[in-house]
Amino acid sequence: MLIDVDFNTAPPTLADISEEREQAVSERAEYKKKNKIFAVVFFIIIAAWATFLITVVIPMIAQAKPDWGMLVYFFPYLTFFIFIIANEIHTKKIEKPSKLLDKRIDELTEGTTDEINAIISNTKQSDEIVSYLEQVTAQGRLLVRTEIDAIQQWFNTKS
Repeated sequence: MLIDVDFNTAPPTLADISEEREQAVSERAEYKKKNKIFAVVFFIIIAAWATFLITVVIPMIAQAKPDWGMLVYFFPYLTFFIFIIANEIHTKKIEKPSKLLDKRIDELTEGTTDEINAIISNTKQSDEIVSYLEQVTAQGRLLVRTEIDAIQQWFNTKS
């Protein structure tokens, strides 16, 4: 459920905002767990690869076994591909969704008094925004950053 700001309808309630914030925080905690699991698995893969290099590849290079030929000399360079693939997986599966959740959590935090006062000082020219702010005040809550950004964007399009 995403909080949508529409000035012609009732604003989201504190319960809706809290529920969405808690859901985003719990999803963020899951991604932190996935990040730790990924780090452990990656460490195990690198340890296994290093063990293979030390116990198999380096002795073969030292003995210069002709049956493996040039292939043995390319094994150490495969380490770079392991890092590249792991970085791509980590970026797509963990890092990007985590950053989106961090942004969402930030959007659902209450605005500062300076931001809210700046919005209030500009609202005298718009009946839609004034009625929206009155409904938010009647709920007994402060504006969240999503609402502040929506109001600022609305003012930018009207001017």
